[in-house]
Amino acid sequence: MRKKLKTDEYCPEYTERLVAWFKNAPLYITETKMVYSKKNDKSEEVSEKVSAPCPTFVRFADEIGVSIGSLKKWREKYPEFAEAYLKAVLYQEEWLMNAAGLGFYNSSMSITALKANHGWIEKGDAKLKAADNELKQVLVRFVNCCEMKAEQGRKNEEDNCAHSGDICAADAEKVSD
Repeated sequence: MRKKLKTDEYCPEYTERLVAWFKNAPLYITETKMVYSKKNDKSEEVSEKVSAPCPTFVRFADEIGVSIGSLKKWREKYPEFAEAYLKAVLYQEEWLMNAAGLGFYNSSMSITALKANHGWIEKGDAKLKAADNELKQVLVRFVNCCEMKAEQGRKNEEDNCAHSGDICAADAEKVSD
C-alpha cells in the first residue's frame, strides 16, 4: 500500500512522470480468455484487444499518491510542473483522437470529451465565435512560380526561380455571416 503524501510535498521528478503518464498511455490492452469450441470439443485461449482506460489527471494523482488538488497547487507554484501539465493535456487530446479513430472508444463520447476538456468546437459553434471577431477564415490558393513572381513585383527574382512546383499563398479574411 502506497504512503499518502502531504499535498504540499512536491518532487521535481513528477514533471517527467506526468508527461510520461499521458505520452505512453496505451490505447488498448490485450485480454485473454478461455473459449469452448463445440467443433473441436475443447477450450482454447483467445486474445482480444479492448480499450485501455483513458489517461486522466485523477488517475495520475492516484498513481503518485496525492489528491487532485495537489496537482493544481503544484501548477501554480512550480512553472516546470505547469509546463508538464500543458504537455499532458495535449497528449491526452491526441490519445482521445487516436482511441476514437481506431474504434477503441465511442466517437461521440470522445468528441464530447474533446469539446469539454480541449476547447474543440463544431462549425455551427464557429459561426457564433465569428460574431465576436475571434475567428478568421483563411483562403488558400495555389500559384505557380511565374504567378508568384508577378505578385511579388519581381522581388527576389533569383530566389523565386529556384522554386519548382507549386507554392502556396494564403490570405486571411474575416468570416462573413
